[in-house]
Amino acid sequence: MPLAQHLIVHRKKAELVYEHLREQIVNGTYPPGQRMMLADVAAGLGLSQMPVREALQRLEREGLLESEPHKGMRVSAVSLRDAAELFEVRCELEGLAAGRAAVADDPSLVADLEVLNAAFGRALDSGPDYPAMGSANWAFHRRILTTAGNAQLARMLEDVWTRSLRHRLGYQRIPGRARRTIAEHEAVISGLRARDPARARAAACEHIRRAGDELAATATNEEARDTGAAHVDTGRHGSRGR
Repeated sequence: MPLAQHLIVHRKKAELVYEHLREQIVNGTYPPGQRMMLADVAAGLGLSQMPVREALQRLEREGLLESEPHKGMRVSAVSLRDAAELFEVRCELEGLAAGRAAVADDPSLVADLEVLNAAFGRALDSGPDYPAMGSANWAFHRRILTTAGNAQLARMLEDVWTRSLRHRLGYQRIPGRARRTIAEHEAVISGLRARDPARARAAACEHIRRAGDELAATATNEEARDTGAAHVDTGRHGSRGR
């Protein structure tokens, strides 16, 4: 096989491995703390170690994996502090994108966003179909970013979105979040329709802020509940021993 063709095949394999492993981490199939040994992952996928190593290193750069000396890699723990910081940055960046989009010359923007928000609603009502909801939601936000027309902003926000992937399960964990997302998207659309950058920016930032606040509150409640359940279980076992 010619060298150029070999490199193309290698890159495609590495990309496919990366996408597969990232999805498994994001959807919880590979939970925090799970070991990701290069040889085991490669054998499980039926591939050589080279494209798998490249994919693992890329996931490490994105914070989804962390390496330990002499132990390989493991899935990173989900940090509430990291989540809070990411949502804080997203609030500012997505607000900026919406503000710029409001004054951009894009006559189809509002109609496109209405279609995407409606698709999100249909996916919610028909299952809910969480993968379809996630796709519609990200398409909604990317459509605004594209219209904003700022390459530096796009690079920064794409990076933040990648690092936020693990927190996309909020629709499943937070009661009512999906329905509120539809209303919050409508508020963003309203600001864009009015071509009011301040209003669009505020609505976009508020949407992200609320999502972050609700995720933090839910995670804190889940942690308290799990800790309480563990204490109760320990107490029961202790009483048996007396």
